[in-house]
Amino acid sequence: MELLDLLIILISIFPGEGMKPRFIDEMRNITVEVGRDVTFTCTVSDIHGYRIGWVKANSKAIQAIGTHVITHNPRVTVSHDESRRRWNLHISNAQLDDTGAYMCQVNTDPMRFKMGHLDVVITPDIIDIRGPEVVTEGSNAKLECEARGEPPPMVFWQREEKGEKITVYNREGISNRHVRVEGSVLHLKKIRREQAGGYLCIASNGHPPAVSRRIQLHVKFRPLVTVVEQHVHGIIGKPAVLVCEVESFPRAEIAWVKRDQPYISMSGGRYIKEDFHLTNYKTKSVLNIYNYTEKDAGLYDCRSQNEMNINGKTVDGVIYLNSARENGDNKIEVNKDDEGETTTDLYYTIITDYDFSVQPKYKSKTYNTVYNTEPPMIPRWYDKDDRQAPPARRPNFHPTSERFLNSALRCTFSLVWFLEGLPIIIIYAVYL
Repeated sequence: MELLDLLIILISIFPGEGMKPRFIDEMRNITVEVGRDVTFTCTVSDIHGYRIGWVKANSKAIQAIGTHVITHNPRVTVSHDESRRRWNLHISNAQLDDTGAYMCQVNTDPMRFKMGHLDVVITPDIIDIRGPEVVTEGSNAKLECEARGEPPPMVFWQREEKGEKITVYNREGISNRHVRVEGSVLHLKKIRREQAGGYLCIASNGHPPAVSRRIQLHVKFRPLVTVVEQHVHGIIGKPAVLVCEVESFPRAEIAWVKRDQPYISMSGGRYIKEDFHLTNYKTKSVLNIYNYTEKDAGLYDCRSQNEMNINGKTVDGVIYLNSARENGDNKIEVNKDDEGETTTDLYYTIITDYDFSVQPKYKSKTYNTVYNTEPPMIPRWYDKDDRQAPPARRPNFHPTSERFLNSALRCTFSLVWFLEGLPIIIIYAVYL
């Protein structure tokens, strides 16, 4: 035992190669936001008389040696535990210029060291978003988003409505639609009303959380009136309901007017008007006529107007309201004639991009026809329930050809009448 104790004493006085300090753990890399505190830890065994030094590797600046701080940076301090195994370098209120590699050294020969890297980041922040809030349909708009962060964030645009796509044009003028458009500037060209809504600018630099800001784009356009049912049958004594839908921005003012009574208000008393806002630019207007009478029959205009109307003219959707009665079987009979047969008014509809008009024209049994002004004018036949008639039951009818045929028949009958009376005229002349 005496020999062994002596060997231990000699080794402690004259440390050999096997007694040099060694690193137990790796130093970890650290990522923090600006302003946070950072601590690097270096774990060493068998330190004996050796000393620990801290160096910022990229600048070769010595931070501390042992327990003494060398740098003039007041935010840097050092510490160690009682066993002198765990040595710590503390950096408080970390700043961007603190970013870099930090080295824990032991002054052996050759020098031994471990290294850890510090990343000081700034999470993304959108500091400004610019662009017009209102544009006119068909015009262009530019949306801009300014973001900051470290590293610099990637910026892209998305529609607020999930799944909606953004229409962009390339240099050749070809349009493409994308769910996501990269870049801080978004160019929108030939804007349509469907492109109105919220646009999100999103910034991300790989350090959560990503941030976003929203800009609302409104598209101004003149009203577009859609008549849900153009031919309505009013049952005497019961409510009649007329419905139209108006798309516009700014939201249009909607009024109901009866053609033969343009100065009588269709609001109040038996007439109740209700407007329902379906979307930011779509309104459903309902005119309820209570205790319907035959005097209520006629043409009704659903008139709409906003600042986009040219010369202040209204855009009208027209509904023909016809009278009907209930028979014993609770079936609707429309305009029952003297022969007891059910007839409906034959009318045609002129449709343009923004205008509807209905004009009573002819009488026809069972079917109504609708004409479209776009050439060629092809008739489409419907029964009284507004169902399209099968081909076998469609009359061979065209208003232009019928007018020509009627004119030809009238000329023929006149000629026959003249020819039949001609002999009488000749005999009378000879008698005289």
